[in-house]
Amino acid sequence: MEWRDNRWIFDGPAYSRLWEKSAIGALVGGGGLGLSDIEIMFSVRHRGVSFPSISEDSAMLEWLNGRLIDDPRLLQEYAILEALRVPGNKVVLSQNFSHLGIENSNSWAIRWASDKHPARDKPDSEVVWFSSSELLNKKVDGHQSLESLLQWSNVVSSKDRISEVLVVDEEQSVVTYRILESNPKGSLRPPEFNEFRRISKMKSVDLGDEGVFIIDDGEWKFDAIGLPIHGGRRLENIEYEIVTSVTNGETDNLSTSSSILLDLWSRGLNTRSGFKYGTKWRCYPGDVGEGHAPWLVVDPTSGNPKNWAEACLSSRLASGVNKDWLYPIKEGENSWRYLQISRPPSDSRWSNPIRY
Repeated sequence: MEWRDNRWIFDGPAYSRLWEKSAIGALVGGGGLGLSDIEIMFSVRHRGVSFPSISEDSAMLEWLNGRLIDDPRLLQEYAILEALRVPGNKVVLSQNFSHLGIENSNSWAIRWASDKHPARDKPDSEVVWFSSSELLNKKVDGHQSLESLLQWSNVVSSKDRISEVLVVDEEQSVVTYRILESNPKGSLRPPEFNEFRRISKMKSVDLGDEGVFIIDDGEWKFDAIGLPIHGGRRLENIEYEIVTSVTNGETDNLSTSSSILLDLWSRGLNTRSGFKYGTKWRCYPGDVGEGHAPWLVVDPTSGNPKNWAEACLSSRLASGVNKDWLYPIKEGENSWRYLQISRPPSDSRWSNPIRY
């Protein structure tokens, strides 16, 4: 094999079959197939291909050791590729986009279903991947990673493709999630300035960390504000912060938590505690009791989830109770967008075979 243009050029007798049957690599002019390191590893393990310079196990191990020095994430990338390809999917890696005439993308790879081929069919999804220990909100090119992920998913959706995120843990085990932008809406009338001002003038008792208790005069007009209890209303501190800030015209100084909550109210949503589900809020489209809460919303200031392992756990819990797990992403002063991370259908949960 020859190393050329950041890929291995394989011109053995099996090269045309690798492309025609499995869409592995990319054909090169003059004959041969351009392969990445992980495509070579997959071809050896799952396609029975023997490469001249690494045909022996010892030579393969020595070759792998050398490649790991250049790319320490090679084993993780291989686990991702294996999870996608073992079920039969065709996968084109980003380094081959230009060779195959595929438009530039920030995706790690593009996926076709097992009965399709890049030479004749449209792709089904685009793929990015993360290590389970990677922080959700690390900086990437000056942007928060989730903000960039939201933008990426919208670009993918505009092409009528699925946005897939694969996460690999320390045991090289892979799980699959789908992401998209959610726009939760409810039917409640958003509270107006006069309602906030009226609440601010009502008799209240400071409960410290437990918030504020207000005597309800029987004319409470917005059910999402506060929890009805013992003939009055208990407001969390962030709820009362909204009341006083709106009344005093100081919404530009709202805390992150209060800003998100005010945005949820402005969307006509009825908010309640999401404690039982490991999030800050559960949100109803209307009155509590008229149906279940379709959305669980995270408070980014809580410090949980911190990384992709915790995000996967939270999303899986939400899926188990038929709810959408949403992570708020700030846009402007007090405007928020919501990234939904969800489990895919059972026939699209790509995971690699574990041999340990």
